[in-house]
Amino acid sequence: RLIRGKSTRTARFGFGDASGAGFGSSWLVDGAIKYRYGTWGPEMESSSSNLRELKNLVDTLELMGSKGDLNGVEMFLFTDNSTAESAFYSGGSSSETLFQLLLMLRLLEMIVKCKIFLCHCSGTRMIEQGSDGLSRGNLSEGVMKGVSMGHYVPLHLNPLERSPALEDW
Repeated sequence: RLIRGKSTRTARFGFGDASGAGFGSSWLVDGAIKYRYGTWGPEMESSSSNLRELKNLVDTLELMGSKGDLNGVEMFLFTDNSTAESAFYSGGSSSETLFQLLLMLRLLEMIVKCKIFLCHCSGTRMIEQGSDGLSRGNLSEGVMKGVSMGHYVPLHLNPLERSPALEDW
């Protein structure tokens, strides 16, 4: 499993969201926005929102892996679901279904030699970025209307640059 690559030169960014009956994800590859969206089938109707959120992220990453978009890269996938992020970093879940999805992510990392980072972001950022809208079939928000993916991924800013009020706090 790739822990820290010696020659990793590419970082990719994406967002994934599942809400109600739908799901959506968008990611950046070589300057182009790629995306997927749809509605869940009957087998997911009674599933928890945490399961739907994590399954959407796993399905998105598996699609990316199958298209070669993850080979040897560090992939930062943002979600507004803190349970998915927490389970990913703790390495487990008491839910057998969530645990199986976590194992699928670790296996994917080994197969395509990538490093996956699930990052929590606010729901308002998810809405602005557009993946929240994708989960409802809306293709005209955020990155889908041409706003740069980097606008929603301010990882280059330190905490005080992102929120000056933090220093007083």
